Amino acid sequence: MKIAHLTTVDMSLRYLVLPQLEAALEYGESVGISAPGPYVEELEELGIRHIPLLASTREMSVSADLRSAIQLWRVLRREDLDVLHTHNPKPGVYGRLIGRLAGVPIVVNTVHGLYATEDSSLPKRLAVYALEAFASRFSDAELVQSPEDYALLTARRITRPAKTKLLGNGVDLSRFNPVVAAGGRAEIRADLGASGDQLVVGMVGRLVAEKGVPELIELAERLDDSYLIVVVGPDDPEKDDALPREFLRRGEAAGVRFLGMRRDVERLYGAFDIFVLPSHREGFPRAAMEAAASGLPVIASDIRGCRQVVSAGKNGLLFPKGDVEALFQAIRAVGSDAELRQRMGEGSVEKARAEFDERDVVSTVISTYADLSAKKGLRWAFARRTSDPDIRSARTTDVLTIAELHRRMIPTGFLSTLGPGFLALLYRALIQSRDACLMVAEADGVVLGFIAGVTNTGGFYREFLRRHALQAVWTMAPSLLRPRSLVRILETLRQGTTGAGVDAELLSMAVAPIARRRGLGARLIAELFSWAGDRQVSEMRVVVGAENDGAIDLYRSAGFGDATSIEVHRDSPSLELVWRS
Repeated sequence: MKIAHLTTVDMSLRYLVLPQLEAALEYGESVGISAPGPYVEELEELGIRHIPLLASTREMSVSADLRSAIQLWRVLRREDLDVLHTHNPKPGVYGRLIGRLAGVPIVVNTVHGLYATEDSSLPKRLAVYALEAFASRFSDAELVQSPEDYALLTARRITRPAKTKLLGNGVDLSRFNPVVAAGGRAEIRADLGASGDQLVVGMVGRLVAEKGVPELIELAERLDDSYLIVVVGPDDPEKDDALPREFLRRGEAAGVRFLGMRRDVERLYGAFDIFVLPSHREGFPRAAMEAAASGLPVIASDIRGCRQVVSAGKNGLLFPKGDVEALFQAIRAVGSDAELRQRMGEGSVEKARAEFDERDVVSTVISTYADLSAKKGLRWAFARRTSDPDIRSARTTDVLTIAELHRRMIPTGFLSTLGPGFLALLYRALIQSRDACLMVAEADGVVLGFIAGVTNTGGFYREFLRRHALQAVWTMAPSLLRPRSLVRILETLRQGTTGAGVDAELLSMAVAPIARRRGLGARLIAELFSWAGDRQVSEMRVVVGAENDGAIDLYRSAGFGDATSIEVHRDSPSLELVWRS
């Protein structure tokens, strides 16, 4: 499998979806697509391949977004992705559309937080909801982090309820917990210049107005020296609400410590006594979850997302967005009561363990891929471990899976170029034919391999055309527009008996990667030989590309021999191997 996550910048790949990128490695290739940046090297060291979108930017730029969309189209046409998972507002819109148009089998989007809130202007809300409604029609699943967003999207039919799932959000509880946080408390407080009885009020977030940094600076100007305010997070100059340097100097004059971007936030939380998030808009704030998991009381704006982290009175307090006086009173109420802080901190840990485990989020994401793959014939791709497969005759319900296995495992084969629709039709005809055999290997309800054979190749294809000519032409219409494909179709139909003059043929065989090196291919061939023997077939051929050494070795070890060089298709040398009972 090849699973790709699309974000605006590489920072989002690193801090928003890294656990999902790492989980994808268990199933195949994991790919991150975004603007290049300082986190690419770290991603690639973990085995995650990065594909740059050079035009991608967080700035509001229609021309840049159009260039990014064009670049993404080229990437998706070049890469044979199985899953495209989109994130962030802008790539979430054009990514879903282009993913579907480019033919990616599974397109999933995560709504991290609608860009319009309940108090946004009506024109803004209408524009955001209309874009979401449009883009969601091109995805297979919508994963929504906030319960409030989920309720809005489904109630107003902005997304289709049947394909919309509440995802939630989570953090690494092995990294963010009270034990880890307490480990560096004394050292970090000393580095911050915090005295023994001084209360440290900390925030983690970008230095933009939307995060409430101006309100935090006003708060610092009102608090006395018994409090120290610390802000951890980078500048974000691309955003329209980026804070000017002189404004930050005002904060420094008020005693605010700006630490910039830090990679040791799990230890920094241990130096805090209270976590604060005066944000204006959130989806499901990760920093607030990290602080809660680390055992801190959380004081946050009474907005979507923050309400999912803070149970007011139990693990923190909520205050009206933008109300500095209310924020001041909340800080004083929690800061003046050590027992309350301890009780709220314990409540935060309890809530985090119950609701903020990122393993649950990853599990939901992977199960979504697996459910969609089952509907699209890709279920085998998400099988992780299997018992010994059983071999049985194929059923019509297996056709889609067999067609996708063929297309994925034999991508350069001629039949694969005719498309999944044609392959499904062909394998359905094999099931229905008295002179054909189609068997599958199944374990734990998952088809992991198949083998197909006929007693007379030319006869089968002629019968296929008599019964299914119109439907076959329709399903492979795009291929018929290419002269080379049309020539190859005619070459296949007239091949009949070539080389050794043997009628019966092993037409195709494929085994999913997870089931390889277990002798499954040899077992499938042995079952086909048994079927042939029951029909008094004493000879059977298989045609394989002359360069496919792995397949040739497998067929020879199973009993095929007497290789003859042939050209079923012009300029494509093949070997014809023959089995004789």
